Amino acid sequence: MSRDIDKSFLRDLPGEIIKTDLTDANNLSKKVLEERETRKRLLTHARMVGCERDMLLLFAKYDKLMRNCTNDKERSDIAKLGAVETYRLLGGGGELYVDGQLVCKDK
Repeated sequence: MSRDIDKSFLRDLPGEIIKTDLTDANNLSKKVLEERETRKRLLTHARMVGCERDMLLLFAKYDKLMRNCTNDKERSDIAKLGAVETYRLLGGGGELYVDGQLVCKDK
């Protein structure tokens, strides 16, 4: 069964690549995605970079840690550690903030 996808919007996209300054807070979205959508996007990016298997292992590792978590402070620290490992797996390069706190800075 074939699905027809409307690709007419492609002609309206600019041909140039626009770089966004992610160090400027005005350029960042305040919208928080659902966990499923976030994992899907991270996995897609990992696939493009060539580390899909490592990302799946990272998800499994932190899922297990979160299941065995005993309190909110520990949960917050595990989440920050998971964000840093994901950040480094996908290449890093800059600063990583989690909940408004700088948790990782690459040189």
